[in-house]
Amino acid sequence: MLRMIQLAALLAKPLLGKLPVADSAKDKLANVNALLSGGSGETWIALGRQQATLPIKNQLRSESVSVQRGEIDHESKPLRWAQFDWPALEVDDCTLQKVCWRFYGNGLICLELVASKDARGLDMRDLVGHSIELRDRGGFLIGIWSAAFTIHKGADGAVFHATTKDDLLPLKLHFDEVDDVQVGAGFRI
Repeated sequence: MLRMIQLAALLAKPLLGKLPVADSAKDKLANVNALLSGGSGETWIALGRQQATLPIKNQLRSESVSVQRGEIDHESKPLRWAQFDWPALEVDDCTLQKVCWRFYGNGLICLELVASKDARGLDMRDLVGHSIELRDRGGFLIGIWSAAFTIHKGADGAVFHATTKDDLLPLKLHFDEVDDVQVGAGFRI
């Protein structure tokens, strides 16, 4: 439910900025934005799992170009991981220079995103992000995760990082069967 509220607030922001809004409503919107950003003043969508792909108009779907697998020692036990990388993607006036998802066998999920926003665009800032549809070798959809970050006009090579711990049972049960190629989508809101 919180994810839907976050998405609704972010999608409504450009529209609400162009309409006459009472001061009391502006205060409420400011409070919602502060809640979503953890008080940092930034607007973002925290890394999390969705029930369906996000209905975003400005997105570019593509397949991962590489997979790496490894194992680390975690609490005196081996912990396996799989990492998926995407090539650079251009979504309107934003470029996702690097997108890297890493999934661990214990449910830890990490996203690294490096992005730029063209200084010639009209918007002063955008919300850029990426989603992944994680599937096993048989095509079974294990889960869909996404995250997004605010990027300002003229930013070049801004680095964003997000993590979450997801106790989703299908992720743990099918972790060793995760396919080498995954589908993801870079997007701009």
